Amino acid sequence: MPIPLQFGMTFGGRGGSIADDAIRLESLGFDSIWAGEHVVWRHPMHDGLMTLAVAASVTKRVRLGTSILLMPLKHPILVAKAVVTLDHASNGRATLGVGVGGEYPKEFIAMGVKREERGPRTNEAMQLMKRLWMENNVTFKGRFWQLEDVSIEPKPIQKPHPPILVGGRRGSVPRTALYGDGWMPYMYTPEMYRDGLKQIEEIAHKAGRDPSKLERTLYAFTSVSSTFEEAAGWAAQALGTNYGQDFSQLVRKYPIVGTPQQCAERMQQFVEAGVRHFILAPSGPADKTKNFADIYAKEIIPMLKKRNA
Repeated sequence: MPIPLQFGMTFGGRGGSIADDAIRLESLGFDSIWAGEHVVWRHPMHDGLMTLAVAASVTKRVRLGTSILLMPLKHPILVAKAVVTLDHASNGRATLGVGVGGEYPKEFIAMGVKREERGPRTNEAMQLMKRLWMENNVTFKGRFWQLEDVSIEPKPIQKPHPPILVGGRRGSVPRTALYGDGWMPYMYTPEMYRDGLKQIEEIAHKAGRDPSKLERTLYAFTSVSSTFEEAAGWAAQALGTNYGQDFSQLVRKYPIVGTPQQCAERMQQFVEAGVRHFILAPSGPADKTKNFADIYAKEIIPMLKKRNA
């Protein structure tokens, strides 16, 4: 049987407005569009859900997801309400990607949230939001949030609720297996992805959940050029600035970089490891990344689809 593959891309790096960017990505045939966010960060960033709301107004087909929303810094009732609004604005195309963050401690200090609580807060919030989306008169007694007879209306268009994908690294494995609707790790190798899926399946089975129903997504930084070295150099510079560390060697391990052929070959390794939905995040100078969507749509994605037909 053919392997059903999907391809999404993040906002940014193509010039123009948010609306123009969304229209272009949908017209190029991408299956999904994604917006990341930080409340406080090293460079300017928009709010993820607000960005997707703009995209919902100018698109008709693509899924719209956060990659990711920093769940421990947000109140779950407000996030649940905002996601319902996006789901209605997009006629049922909203996906909530969540992560715990933590790589920028100033962000947690500014929001008055203890960094060491980010995992438990996210776990609790995911459970609470699902109940609010599916039930009325919710009573919830958690460590961080307590509700008594609370309902939010309207309910989402998607039933039972918009999917929640879990981003992150190793900590995302048990969170996905126990509370998520899909997995969206980043900075992963194909080998790490394959091993992570096995662990998710084991934990989910023990918890009485069906792992076959979980979406298998990968968030991957990418850079494309006529040579591997140039693409890797672009990505290393961009990611090093973004994360405040040296990516000169890491760029050879985690991101998808190189010529179109090399990128397709690397992505095929991830397909064989279990990935079914790629979220591509262009990394490099703006005058180069603006072309990545076209290169993927016209060269790289057709290679993968042909190979997996």
